[in-house]
Amino acid sequence: MKKNSIYTLFYLFSLLPFSTQAQQKTETYRPFPFSLQYFEIAEDKEFVSSTLDDLRGHGVSNIWIRDCKSSKSNDIVKLFQSEGFQIDFMTHGHENFIRDEAPQVSVYDPKYEEVVRKNVKKGLVQLAQLTRPEYVFPYIDEPFHRKPFLDYSAATRVEFKRRYGYAMPGSFEEACKNPRKQLDFLNFQSLIFRDGWLKTAKIVREFDPRVRIAMTHDSHNVYGGGVNSNSRMAMDDVFYWGGDYADLFVYDIYPYLTFDYRYGETGVYRKPRMSQLHYTMAQLRNMTTAYGKKMGFWVGTYNKAWFVRFRGKERAEQFWSEREVLYTAIAGGADYIISPSDYMGHNLPVDQNHWDEYGRGMRIIQKEGAAIIDAPKVKANACFLFPRTQYLLTQEEYYNVGLSYELFLRAFGELDILHEEQITDDTLNGYQALVLCDVTLLPEKVAERIARFVENGGTVIADCVPQMNEHKKASDTMNRLFGVTDASTKRVKREGQWVPFVNLPAKYSFPPANNVTDSEYQFDAWNEMQIVSPRTCKATEATVKGSSKNGTPMMLTRKLEKGNVTLFGFCMQDTYFQACKTDDQVTLDALYNWVRNAFAENGITSHVYSSNPDVEAGLRSSDKVAYLFVVNHETQLGDSKVALRQLPGKVAKVLDVETDCPVAYTLAVDGIDLNLNVPFGKTQLIKITYKD
Repeated sequence: MKKNSIYTLFYLFSLLPFSTQAQQKTETYRPFPFSLQYFEIAEDKEFVSSTLDDLRGHGVSNIWIRDCKSSKSNDIVKLFQSEGFQIDFMTHGHENFIRDEAPQVSVYDPKYEEVVRKNVKKGLVQLAQLTRPEYVFPYIDEPFHRKPFLDYSAATRVEFKRRYGYAMPGSFEEACKNPRKQLDFLNFQSLIFRDGWLKTAKIVREFDPRVRIAMTHDSHNVYGGGVNSNSRMAMDDVFYWGGDYADLFVYDIYPYLTFDYRYGETGVYRKPRMSQLHYTMAQLRNMTTAYGKKMGFWVGTYNKAWFVRFRGKERAEQFWSEREVLYTAIAGGADYIISPSDYMGHNLPVDQNHWDEYGRGMRIIQKEGAAIIDAPKVKANACFLFPRTQYLLTQEEYYNVGLSYELFLRAFGELDILHEEQITDDTLNGYQALVLCDVTLLPEKVAERIARFVENGGTVIADCVPQMNEHKKASDTMNRLFGVTDASTKRVKREGQWVPFVNLPAKYSFPPANNVTDSEYQFDAWNEMQIVSPRTCKATEATVKGSSKNGTPMMLTRKLEKGNVTLFGFCMQDTYFQACKTDDQVTLDALYNWVRNAFAENGITSHVYSSNPDVEAGLRSSDKVAYLFVVNHETQLGDSKVALRQLPGKVAKVLDVETDCPVAYTLAVDGIDLNLNVPFGKTQLIKITYKD
């Protein structure tokens, strides 16, 4: 029997809609959308019919194509459709942008829409050949903004003056002479692309009302990593662009297969390895949730077309990496998965072990199918602030802070992102706790709303007290909130992003002019714990809970009316990274315990918590069923006690989806506990059904 046929048989038995023992359930079954990149269908290559079996055997539901012009390729697309595959259609970008230059015709020029209409008419003509187009990708990936290529055209200047009431600055340097003008200038230049996408989306929908529009966000620049990086400057972020120009937003950077874009030494020692993935994915999830859109995820496969410079023995042996990231992505809220293949869809990942393990993981997902989508990721009780105004005005990266995000995520169990622009009142979108790490500047109104949030019963946990407002003037609002004065905001300054080439010499991308990637470390100690970048302050109303070896307050608390604040006296990202780099388990344990206790002492509980920081637990839930994703991120110690709390119903049964076997659990106050073991390189999907 052919290997592909074996895959097909396994698929038939593992997926409910094709199982003879579950025919009665086929009417309601829908697959989880899993799209595989097929690219152009070339005339000089014979289509291998067994490819269909191979794709089905790996849980593929959609085919992502770029071309079906010829009669032969059109016949193959028809075959895919007749076999039940959905078709996603990729184009080369119709919004008339060049990725690292200003638009060729200003978005605000009357001719702009005329140009886009011509692009759409030419580029989407093949959609008429598709009977069931699922998603269309009509955009280039988001731009890399660079100072020389900002838009200074006449039509753009007219639009700026209409919006802001004064003439647009003639350069970035001119704008930076005044904080208000700097914000207006950068916000407007960023919105140029959003406005172009909005106009393009309208034209695409008019051209073919059947399709849903997908947008790929593939750059670290839009998550706080633009400074001295590909875009060179702080300007763009996914939340600020919003979500009205697409139905699906697909995460597409690979901080798990190549490099994670962290600055300086933190990029050389990639510990913890998943920090930037969790941090950036949470930002995209925040945007899609706020705008009611779907979030997708590109799972980068180990293939020679995309990762030729990074392929080697180490990554070849990590055959579990695709499955690991697949489960992390869906646990993080992804409702659509797409993966690249080598070329033509025939060779797929170049390593069969990678492809087979990916397929095993996806088949387990497909046993539940789109029922997972109907159980959305549970909103966390705590959120982590993204300070856009600080990012733009200081022109300092706000990306390495993903290390702090990872620390809080592991210590507490769940953590969402809240964008500064979402703080429109003192409710903070219903969150119970706000985390501020390396936040040095806040608009005055935002700071005042955070203070009222605490007064009304909220909790703020921070490692830094913002000292400036949107005018780059000293502000005392947050000092009063925390009950301190003279609060330091120092941290290690880092530049350059490490690129660990395998087949070329490794190097720093965008290295600093003096070749010094990291400023000098400053150390201190708290009991047996090593502190990096201590932050001095003077307590006025705050209570000092402990001091360092050198006398710096290490933890301060203050109760303010109904709420509470906690301030750590050191930079979380610097201290956490140093502990990870040196395998300092004493410091790691102390950090996890102190952060977790800061929430517990204020009565804040996580919906999901893994006692083993290296074993991720993510929860999706409806009012009928929940799905628990458990992922071992490269630890030989796979045991973990997973606590689930504040579930929407009483538990009826708990099953392992792969084996259909019951999973033992114990009842706890307001939830259940599970003692699990997920070995190195493995994942587990658990289904929890609530009582009617």
